[in-house]
Amino acid sequence: MTYFASCFIIGLFATLFIMRSSMRYGHLAADHDMAGVQKFHGRPVPRIGGAGVMTGILAGAVIAGINQSPVAGQLWLLIACTLPAFGAGIAEDVAKKVSPRWRLLATAVSAAMAVWLLGGVIGRTHIPGLDLLLPWTPLAVALTLFVVAGVANSVNIIDGFNGLASMCVFMMILAMAYVAFQVGDTFVFTACVITAGAILGFFVWNFPAGLIFLGDGGA
Repeated sequence: MTYFASCFIIGLFATLFIMRSSMRYGHLAADHDMAGVQKFHGRPVPRIGGAGVMTGILAGAVIAGINQSPVAGQLWLLIACTLPAFGAGIAEDVAKKVSPRWRLLATAVSAAMAVWLLGGVIGRTHIPGLDLLLPWTPLAVALTLFVVAGVANSVNIIDGFNGLASMCVFMMILAMAYVAFQVGDTFVFTACVITAGAILGFFVWNFPAGLIFLGDGGA
């Protein structure tokens, strides 16, 4: 509960700080392109809410380190794995010059780092036939990269609707936390609780008024 509450509060105020800062630097932080089919806001809205979420997640890792949690090292490795995708996304949110191809590649690189550093490979899908092939490592790694990149882009697509992306992610993360708790996976459970708190802090500002969006970095 400490992780969840702390990350919620820090994510909440970090996102508020970003929103306040965007009033001064709106030409950089705000989304002036309102022509997309998934966008219905009537004014430019900041789209760097992912920075607030990341701040909450970083705070969770710091707290884990202070508490000498056995999973603290893994949490920092996981955060390190996210940096290519997060960096490319934030760069697009600010500069608007990073192509979808490069952002997709950066997300795949993040997934590949998680495979390498944390052994995060999809080993079972319950899809008939596919599970027979997954023991072949190259296919398992390729599927993992595809799924990670696909999920990130699916979140990005629904980010233009107030509260939709953040609440969907919040529910998915809580479901993962429940499964991790049931099987005794402390690392995944802790990572999910930290992320859930941080994303809920962002959600407060994202719904119902849509004052800020996750952006590519947040997705």
